[in-house]
Amino acid sequence: MSLFSEIEKTIERGFHRWTERMFGPADSGELLLLHRAILAEVEGKVQIVARGRRVFPFARLVVTLVGAEAERRTILQAAFGERLGADIRASLTGSECELPRGFSVEVRTSEAGLHAFEIEYSAEPVQAPAAPAAIGRVILVKGKTASPGYTLEKVRTNLGRMAELTDADHRVVRRNDVVFEEGADEKNATVSRKHAHIRLDAGDYRLCDDGSEFGTRVFRDGRSIEVSAGDRRGEKLRPGDEIYLGRACLRFER
Repeated sequence: MSLFSEIEKTIERGFHRWTERMFGPADSGELLLLHRAILAEVEGKVQIVARGRRVFPFARLVVTLVGAEAERRTILQAAFGERLGADIRASLTGSECELPRGFSVEVRTSEAGLHAFEIEYSAEPVQAPAAPAAIGRVILVKGKTASPGYTLEKVRTNLGRMAELTDADHRVVRRNDVVFEEGADEKNATVSRKHAHIRLDAGDYRLCDDGSEFGTRVFRDGRSIEVSAGDRRGEKLRPGDEIYLGRACLRFER
């Protein structure tokens, strides 16, 4: 007798009642047979190890249900998409079968296939995607700029006075992304035209001085950190850092 016979009967009754209510008696009977066949195949993968322990060696199952017509595939997805994973888990754990960490079941549908369903087994669980790093911002604290804040989306963000700098032949040699307006504020006057830049480097933001006249500093935890123009690596920024360009100030957030 199957280890899962009594448990499966309970699961099947619930599945049968639900599909009969959702799709009617004709479709429900056919779906029930498919449901039973899937559970039976999964049951066949259970292994008996030392001291009679029952273990399921696969952390991830991908079940593909075949339906030639689009309407059929819609019914299959609706019937099995959300329930099948829970039913498989219940049938295994209810019989004291150990499941691997991160056990999951994914249900797909296909227009063509050799059988009514196929199951792919993998010992590796689905890896959760790494959370994307938050994009940095600088917020104006002292001085005057066109915007109260700027998002640091570029690999390099130039900070300085005037939007564009040109050479003797009127060719643009630098464009500033955070622009302190010329003559708008006494603090702005301490910002050099090509004062500094913030570089996105391997997920970190680093502040570099570009040979400014009045210097670049980071104020952090009650102390001032000088950013030397000769330091090409720059100072790694932390959320809450205050960036001083001369007497103008921006706050770094992330």
